Amino acid sequence: MSADVLKTVNMGVEDIMRYLPHRPPMLMLDRVTAYSDSEIQAQKHVPADAFYFQGHFPGNPILPGVIIVEAIAQAGALIAALSGAFDASESLLAFSSIEKAKFKKPVHPNETLCVFVKIVKQRNILYKFEGHAKVNDSLVAQVNFSAMQVPKHP
Repeated sequence: MSADVLKTVNMGVEDIMRYLPHRPPMLMLDRVTAYSDSEIQAQKHVPADAFYFQGHFPGNPILPGVIIVEAIAQAGALIAALSGAFDASESLLAFSSIEKAKFKKPVHPNETLCVFVKIVKQRNILYKFEGHAKVNDSLVAQVNFSAMQVPKHP
């Protein structure tokens, strides 16, 4: 698969959990719709009964920005694993920095967060990513971040 051409796929939660250590309620991706060796497009339906809406904000629920950043980061870890850059059964990616996070519009219950991430640079165990999220083709967040490959704890 060429790094420049996105392949359309329909990966669900079970497929995603083969590559990511996250599990509900902290798994922030429901579906992967396309990917290449360096880019991924994924989705997360934001359910009205999600745990974070109990306190953020009662009567006016808004998806916390940190959850959006987490969804983008999980997509980054997933594309790194799918590209074969590391063995997901032995290692995982953990944040090493979050830079230039910007939030443009709120995300509400029952909306679908569409996440787009690309690997900008990979060197040994370090990765740099650029990502953004949209709802209905409207930009809601963007972030640059780095992650480091770490061994899974026994």
